[in-house]
Amino acid sequence: MKIGLISDIHGYPHRFKRAIELLKDADVILCAGDVLYHGPRNPILDGYNPQGLIEELKKIDKPVIIARGNCDAEVDLMVLEYPVFTPVVLFEKDGVRFMVNHGHEYSDEQIKLIIDKFNIDVMVLGHTHVRRFERYKNSVIVNPGSISVPKGDEIPSLAYFEDGYIVFVNIDNGEVIEKNKI
Repeated sequence: MKIGLISDIHGYPHRFKRAIELLKDADVILCAGDVLYHGPRNPILDGYNPQGLIEELKKIDKPVIIARGNCDAEVDLMVLEYPVFTPVVLFEKDGVRFMVNHGHEYSDEQIKLIIDKFNIDVMVLGHTHVRRFERYKNSVIVNPGSISVPKGDEIPSLAYFEDGYIVFVNIDNGEVIEKNKI
Protein backbone atom coordinates (compact mmCIF):
# COMPACT_ATOMS: atom_id res chain seq x y z
CA MET A 1 0.00 0.00 0.00
CA LYS A 2 1.31 3.43 -0.97
CA ILE A 3 -0.45 6.57 0.22
CA GLY A 4 0.50 9.92 -1.29
CA LEU A 5 0.56 12.96 1.01
CA ILE A 6 0.32 16.46 -0.47
CA SER A 7 -0.70 19.91 0.69
CA ASP A 8 -0.90 23.55 -0.28
CA ILE A 9 -1.30 23.28 -4.06
CA HIS A 10 -2.65 26.85 -4.24
CA GLY A 11 -3.82 26.73 -7.87
CA TYR A 12 -0.70 25.55 -9.73
CA PRO A 13 -1.67 22.76 -12.16
CA HIS A 14 1.86 22.09 -13.46
CA ARG A 15 3.11 21.45 -9.91
CA PHE A 16 0.12 19.23 -9.16
CA LYS A 17 0.64 17.30 -12.40
CA ARG A 18 4.27 16.72 -11.43
CA ALA A 19 3.23 15.50 -7.97
CA ILE A 20 0.76 13.06 -9.52
CA GLU A 21 3.50 11.76 -11.86
CA LEU A 22 5.69 11.09 -8.82
CA LEU A 23 2.77 9.39 -7.05
CA LYS A 24 1.59 7.38 -10.06
CA ASP A 25 1.81 4.10 -8.14
CA ALA A 26 0.02 5.41 -5.03
CA ASP A 27 -3.27 3.74 -4.13
CA VAL A 28 -4.78 6.93 -2.74
CA ILE A 29 -3.72 10.54 -2.26
CA LEU A 30 -4.47 12.46 0.94
CA CYS A 31 -4.37 16.24 0.62
CA ALA A 32 -4.19 18.60 3.62
CA GLY A 33 -5.99 21.46 1.88
CA ASP A 34 -5.47 24.81 0.17
CA VAL A 35 -6.24 23.58 -3.32
CA LEU A 36 -7.18 26.46 -5.67
CA TYR A 37 -6.67 29.91 -4.20
CA HIS A 38 -3.14 31.31 -3.76
CA GLY A 39 -4.02 33.00 -0.45
CA PRO A 40 -3.48 36.63 0.53
CA ARG A 41 0.01 36.07 1.99
CA ASN A 42 1.43 34.03 -0.88
CA PRO A 43 2.88 35.55 -4.05
CA ILE A 44 1.23 34.74 -7.36
CA LEU A 45 3.88 32.82 -9.27
CA ASP A 46 4.13 31.86 -12.93
CA GLY A 47 1.68 29.11 -13.79
CA TYR A 48 -1.09 30.10 -11.35
CA ASN A 49 -4.22 28.71 -13.00
CA PRO A 50 -6.99 27.41 -10.71
CA GLN A 51 -9.17 26.37 -13.67
CA GLY A 52 -6.28 24.36 -15.09
CA LEU A 53 -5.85 22.67 -11.72
CA ILE A 54 -9.52 21.68 -11.75
CA GLU A 55 -8.96 20.04 -15.14
CA GLU A 56 -5.92 18.14 -13.81
CA LEU A 57 -7.93 16.91 -10.80
CA LYS A 58 -10.60 15.54 -13.15
CA LYS A 59 -8.00 13.39 -14.95
CA ILE A 60 -6.89 11.44 -11.88
CA ASP A 61 -7.89 7.78 -11.84
CA LYS A 62 -7.40 7.20 -8.12
CA PRO A 63 -9.05 8.57 -4.98
CA VAL A 64 -7.90 12.01 -3.88
CA ILE A 65 -9.21 12.76 -0.39
CA ILE A 66 -8.99 16.43 0.56
CA ALA A 67 -9.35 18.12 3.95
CA ARG A 68 -10.47 21.73 3.74
CA GLY A 69 -7.77 24.37 4.25
CA ASN A 70 -8.04 28.00 5.30
CA CYS A 71 -7.83 29.16 1.65
CA ASP A 72 -10.51 26.74 0.42
CA ALA A 73 -13.58 28.96 -0.01
CA GLU A 74 -17.12 27.69 -0.57
CA VAL A 75 -17.11 28.91 -4.17
CA ASP A 76 -13.92 26.89 -4.79
CA LEU A 77 -15.63 23.81 -3.44
CA MET A 78 -18.51 24.29 -5.87
CA VAL A 79 -16.25 24.29 -8.94
CA LEU A 80 -13.88 21.58 -7.71
CA GLU A 81 -16.51 18.83 -7.87
CA TYR A 82 -14.69 17.17 -4.97
CA PRO A 83 -16.07 16.66 -1.47
CA VAL A 84 -13.85 19.14 0.41
CA PHE A 85 -16.37 20.10 3.04
CA THR A 86 -14.79 18.84 6.21
CA PRO A 87 -11.68 20.19 7.92
CA VAL A 88 -10.77 16.71 9.19
CA VAL A 89 -10.47 13.45 7.27
CA LEU A 90 -9.99 10.05 8.91
CA PHE A 91 -8.56 7.31 6.71
CA GLU A 92 -7.53 3.81 7.72
CA LYS A 93 -5.78 1.24 5.58
CA ASP A 94 -4.13 -2.03 6.61
CA GLY A 95 -4.39 -1.10 10.29
CA VAL A 96 -2.70 2.29 9.92
CA ARG A 97 -4.92 5.18 10.97
CA PHE A 98 -4.40 8.56 9.30
CA MET A 99 -5.97 11.88 10.19
CA VAL A 100 -5.67 14.76 7.73
CA ASN A 101 -6.21 18.37 8.80
CA HIS A 102 -4.89 21.60 7.31
CA GLY A 103 -3.38 22.48 10.69
CA HIS A 104 -4.23 26.16 10.97
CA GLU A 105 -6.83 25.84 13.72
CA TYR A 106 -4.97 23.78 16.30
CA SER A 107 -1.86 24.27 18.41
CA ASP A 108 0.70 21.47 18.65
CA GLU A 109 -0.67 20.62 22.10
CA GLN A 110 -4.19 20.30 20.68
CA ILE A 111 -2.92 18.17 17.78
CA LYS A 112 -1.32 15.80 20.28
CA LEU A 113 -4.54 15.58 22.30
CA ILE A 114 -6.42 14.71 19.09
CA ILE A 115 -3.84 12.02 18.25
CA ASP A 116 -4.33 10.50 21.71
CA LYS A 117 -8.13 10.71 21.66
CA PHE A 118 -8.57 9.16 18.22
CA ASN A 119 -5.61 6.74 18.33
CA ILE A 120 -4.00 8.24 15.22
CA ASP A 121 -0.86 6.66 13.77
CA VAL A 122 -0.09 9.36 11.19
CA MET A 123 -1.33 12.95 11.57
CA VAL A 124 -1.02 14.80 8.24
CA LEU A 125 -0.96 18.60 8.39
CA GLY A 126 -0.35 21.43 5.93
CA HIS A 127 -0.62 25.22 6.19
CA THR A 128 2.98 26.14 7.05
CA HIS A 129 4.42 25.04 3.66
CA VAL A 130 7.35 23.59 5.63
CA ARG A 131 8.16 19.86 5.74
CA ARG A 132 7.82 18.27 9.14
CA PHE A 133 8.34 14.83 10.62
CA GLU A 134 7.88 14.61 14.37
CA ARG A 135 7.51 11.60 16.58
CA TYR A 136 4.90 11.74 19.31
CA LYS A 137 4.51 8.64 21.48
CA ASN A 138 3.70 5.83 19.00
CA SER A 139 2.52 8.27 16.33
CA VAL A 140 4.04 10.70 13.87
CA ILE A 141 3.09 14.20 12.77
CA VAL A 142 3.81 14.84 9.10
CA ASN A 143 3.66 17.96 6.96
CA PRO A 144 4.58 17.08 3.36
CA GLY A 145 5.44 20.74 2.66
CA SER A 146 3.97 22.61 -0.30
CA ILE A 147 4.21 21.31 -3.84
CA SER A 148 3.84 24.86 -5.18
CA VAL A 149 4.82 27.61 -2.73
CA PRO A 150 7.40 26.05 -0.39
CA LYS A 151 8.77 27.85 2.63
CA GLY A 152 11.65 27.00 4.94
CA ASP A 153 14.31 25.52 2.65
CA GLU A 154 12.07 26.43 -0.34
CA ILE A 155 12.20 22.93 -1.84
CA PRO A 156 8.77 22.00 -3.24
CA SER A 157 7.90 18.62 -1.78
CA LEU A 158 5.41 15.86 -1.20
CA ALA A 159 5.51 12.76 0.95
CA TYR A 160 4.21 9.24 0.81
CA PHE A 161 3.64 6.38 3.23
CA GLU A 162 4.81 2.93 2.16
CA ASP A 163 5.96 -0.17 4.04
CA GLY A 164 5.99 1.65 7.38
CA TYR A 165 8.03 4.62 6.17
CA ILE A 166 7.24 8.27 5.49
CA VAL A 167 9.30 9.38 2.50
CA PHE A 168 9.70 13.05 1.49
CA VAL A 169 10.38 13.75 -2.19
CA ASN A 170 11.65 16.85 -4.00
CA ILE A 171 9.04 17.73 -6.65
CA ASP A 172 11.61 19.33 -8.96
CA ASN A 173 14.02 16.41 -9.35
CA GLY A 174 12.14 13.44 -7.86
CA GLU A 175 14.92 12.73 -5.37
CA VAL A 176 14.22 11.49 -1.85
CA ILE A 177 14.84 14.25 0.69
CA GLU A 178 14.44 12.06 3.76
CA LYS A 179 12.97 8.71 4.78
CA ASN A 180 11.66 8.00 8.28
CA LYS A 181 10.29 4.83 9.87
CA ILE A 182 7.01 5.43 11.67
